[in-house]
Amino acid sequence: MYDVCHPCYLNIEKLGCRDPVKISTTFYVYIELCEARRYWEVNYKYNEGLDLLYLEVKRKKNSQTEMFIPWSTSTNISLDKIEKIQDGLNVEQVTFVFKSADSTSIIYKASKGLLKPIDPETTKLMKEKEEKKLNLEKEIRKNTTHLYELAKSLNTDDINQGTDSNKSRCSHIFLSITQ
Repeated sequence: MYDVCHPCYLNIEKLGCRDPVKISTTFYVYIELCEARRYWEVNYKYNEGLDLLYLEVKRKKNSQTEMFIPWSTSTNISLDKIEKIQDGLNVEQVTFVFKSADSTSIIYKASKGLLKPIDPETTKLMKEKEEKKLNLEKEIRKNTTHLYELAKSLNTDDINQGTDSNKSRCSHIFLSITQ
């Protein structure tokens, strides 16, 4: 059977990984990056501690080297696993190439400092709080318009003849409106 295999497939297999799904996924991603996307210097590597096949890639001839992680969509991945990969490879950012059985690829970048999603109960409370805030702002805008109309209806002669407290109330209304 090996006489019909691509030489790169055999070389990837010799790196030390024993998982045939990882080997074939890495090979297909390697071919896609080289042939379809025409990236430069695509090199396959193996990290024994992580049991991880990965690719070092330059998108253009003079660009920085990036880490591409071939990942089969039949295998689950967690944030903890992503963090372990980043720590194990000593990189701030990795690019996952999720490969499905129908040969579709989805490329996704993951940077250090990923946060776990907020639990649904906290999300619900945050939405309720935001809704209350929006309702309050709506009421304030409605009342501001009312106060503005009230201030416009005041006769300036009444203000000039009024007491100092009336003057300060009117000026407070005008200040509130302009702010």
